[in-house]
Amino acid sequence: MKLIITNSASKWFQDNYALKLGDGVRIYGKTIQPRDVHHGPRQGFAPERDLSNATVIEKKDGINYHINFNDSWFFSGLVTLIDYQNNAQYPVFFFQREENGQVVTADNFIGENVDATTGASSKFEDYWE
Repeated sequence: MKLIITNSASKWFQDNYALKLGDGVRIYGKTIQPRDVHHGPRQGFAPERDLSNATVIEKKDGINYHINFNDSWFFSGLVTLIDYQNNAQYPVFFFQREENGQVVTADNFIGENVDATTGASSKFEDYWE
């Protein structure tokens, strides 16, 4: 699991949340209904300084972008790149499957359509019928 924040996405977060050095942004996946997992361009994020539950932290421009333990299942096995294009409403998410030994950066990120119809989480009972 890896998180990549582009320069333009970092600037967007800083501008829109008035972030300063040491602040944080929690990244989380969105699910549609209780069983439908979609790794698409619109995922969740919110200002959050507390890193006590963080499993992945990516520091960019002095800001701690992080994924918490309860959301790790959504990003497991994936490299997640967050980018922002001028005049867009929000940053967009791109996903690429992690390969053993592969070092993925913003420059060599390929991205692909990664999706799943079910997932497991720390609240896995919610996904049972």
